Amino acid sequence: MTRIISTVGPISSNKNIKIILKNSGIARLNMSHNTSAWHKKNINLIKKIDPDKYILVDIPGAKPRTLNTSAIEIKKDEKITFKFKPKKKIKSLISISNPLPKLLKKKIKYFSVSDGNFLFKFVSLKNNELIGVSCETFKLNPRKGLNVPFSVYDNKYQSRIYINFIKKISNFKFDCIGLSFVQDSKIINTLKNIYKNKIFISKIENYLGYKNRKEIIKASDAIMIDRGDLAAEVGNENLTDYVDDIIKDCKFYAKPIIIATENLNSLINSSTPSKSDILNLDYYISKKVDFIMLSDETATSKYWKNTLFWLKKYLQTKKKLLKSIKIINIQEILKKIDNQVLVIFSKKGYFLENLRGIHYSKLILFTENKDLSKSSNLKENINSFHIKFPKKNIDNFLFKNIKNKKNIIFKNNETAALLNVTFPRKKSRINTLIIITKKDF
Repeated sequence: MTRIISTVGPISSNKNIKIILKNSGIARLNMSHNTSAWHKKNINLIKKIDPDKYILVDIPGAKPRTLNTSAIEIKKDEKITFKFKPKKKIKSLISISNPLPKLLKKKIKYFSVSDGNFLFKFVSLKNNELIGVSCETFKLNPRKGLNVPFSVYDNKYQSRIYINFIKKISNFKFDCIGLSFVQDSKIINTLKNIYKNKIFISKIENYLGYKNRKEIIKASDAIMIDRGDLAAEVGNENLTDYVDDIIKDCKFYAKPIIIATENLNSLINSSTPSKSDILNLDYYISKKVDFIMLSDETATSKYWKNTLFWLKKYLQTKKKLLKSIKIINIQEILKKIDNQVLVIFSKKGYFLENLRGIHYSKLILFTENKDLSKSSNLKENINSFHIKFPKKNIDNFLFKNIKNKKNIIFKNNETAALLNVTFPRKKSRINTLIIITKKDF
């Protein structure tokens, strides 16, 4: 079942944390906002209430953020300069927190702020100075992220940021670390060697991270797909295909998947979700992702409780609507491995009745049923052996008999399907299928 990650923010902290913990699988704190003292206080409170609840800290990376302390009105067609460590304060210049990235493409048309919500026509990028022309009039709130398409961040600089920040919060009681803009596996392996007891969640959110996704997924404990940054970096038209590719590879390597950014934004200012948000949610539930993450929905919205309760109930309802689990039996499995070599250990031989309609290339039967042993040898493609079954050491018994007859079992084939009874009881039937190989005997 898909679960919830809830971000603890100013509106859902302190006395409200009990509600977050009761209705969420993981509690998240975004370290890019609020003070270290605020985070430490709430982390301690979470562990006091529920010591087993996982805490995810999302730590700042190399992505530049605006350093304005209050909202700035930016007008349409206004030329704005974003600069790292400007020497002078001038009009239409906004200071940013980190150096600007390099570009994989020399020419880009647009860049954006605030997860791609506000676009700028690209003018130039040089000497840690990015210039653009605003495509609309809007208010730029404090500490908003800057996204430049096809960006490449300095890995050494990003590693220093991570290591220094983790050192600063080393006495905090958290479990998981979220790493922004991971571009290859080197940074993950470095950090995992230093902090062996932490769970590392890599955020794939730019083109280079997508390109190197397989090595990132293999090295990480889990993957967060930040659709806001990813869309802003690679283009909205590529988002669905890129996300699908990341999910597919996470499934292949059996790594947990977290879907982030604007999952239920319609509930930030409303008591009911939009149809598009519901369709979006259903899409990721159908993909069997592990977590849906709530950010501003639980961190700053006055409707945060309603959002959390609604999502929890919706996920529970979806679980009930799933088709009932189909009963698995050996016969159904055998139908799917058509025309294979079967090695069957059946004390009384009753299981052979269940092989009607099953096509096999060869069947080797070991049984205590003397009459069955004789009659079975008359059938095409069957070799039957009369043996006594022991009461103990079944594994050794199976191994010994398979090894004795391996020339028959593995003639013209390297593998076979072994069928026998595990945890035998009175009147029990074959309930186990194992693939065995010639080289093991």
